[in-house]
Amino acid sequence: MIPTVQADALLGRLAEALGSPVEIFFAECAPATGRTSGDASPDCDALPTLELLRLWESLREPVRRERVLVAARQEARTLRASRAEDAAAG
Repeated sequence: MIPTVQADALLGRLAEALGSPVEIFFAECAPATGRTSGDASPDCDALPTLELLRLWESLREPVRRERVLVAARQEARTLRASRAEDAAAG
């Protein structure tokens, strides 16, 4: 299991590689209305992101990581297609 400090560092490196802020990993953690911009919503749950990083770290063999990537890519394709259909139906 990755300690939280290491997970935070890994998130930072991933965000940098993506050219995005770390906040992209916490989309549901937008600031709540009327709160200071740095304050996260009470509904914010960073645990799924940390769990994903910990699971990824536990997969040492490239073939296992590739299977996870294949599944994630398929999910992303399905989501993009669904959004495109929604926009077309609009």
